[in-house]
Amino acid sequence: MEQISCLNFCDILNYLKQEEETIDDIIKRTASVAGYEHVERIYIGSYFCAQYFLHMDDNLIDEIVTYAKSMEMRLTLVIPIIAQKELENVLNKIERYCDYFENCMDEITVNDYGMLAYIHETYDVRLNMGRLFMKDYRDPRYPVYFKSELRPKIFTKYLSRLIREYQIDGMEFDLTHLIINFESKPSGILIGLHTPYCYMTVGQICEYASINKEVEKKFRPNQPCAKECQETIIRYDLRDNREWIRVGRGLFFENRECQIEGINKYRAIYFPVEWEGLS
Repeated sequence: MEQISCLNFCDILNYLKQEEETIDDIIKRTASVAGYEHVERIYIGSYFCAQYFLHMDDNLIDEIVTYAKSMEMRLTLVIPIIAQKELENVLNKIERYCDYFENCMDEITVNDYGMLAYIHETYDVRLNMGRLFMKDYRDPRYPVYFKSELRPKIFTKYLSRLIREYQIDGMEFDLTHLIINFESKPSGILIGLHTPYCYMTVGQICEYASINKEVEKKFRPNQPCAKECQETIIRYDLRDNREWIRVGRGLFFENRECQIEGINKYRAIYFPVEWEGLS
């Protein structure tokens, strides 16, 4: 099976840069931990948080674009689900990146149908359906589901119509089960698999953003923050010999046992939470 090696810096890039290493150092170090000899693509942006996306450092994005271009790597911009009150700001942020779309940032991953339509109508880039489109069961504490073979339920006739209408190139999945069979995937779609952690759930109310708020202002959805999530990762001990972590709004569990069937080529999208700087 052919594996395309990718790195996922979404939601943690600002943190990694706090180590004061160069982008070159960060990418080489992360690739080494992932066991990749060569990185073909890097994912930047956010899957889960509009606040993170809005406050990405544009100078840092410039650095990544420059490095990726010099190394003949490609970049994917990932856009999270956006609340209405932040929509205009996010669209402006995307527009500021549009010059990159003719450069090495040749692809966008979206996570809701509204943004899928908007990007298709506005920009000439490759388009992926992100992991938040995939609604299959994802909790290893329920072995009746986790130990079964998953055949993704999104593979329907309606999906085939969406792919034609919006010219979708790829779909991203998590390692939600012990076996995932992609035999029924639509023709021409490239599968991306996030490894070695599966996101289990994500909330609109951010625990980190509430830390410094007064009691009556805590736990509000989509509230502005000071990027407190970039300073720490919460690790949980559920005594099940499995790593559980919280990164920003997302809760993840480790799954290194997943067997992939039904395809002969896919993207392995490595999320570097094991990187020394995040321990």
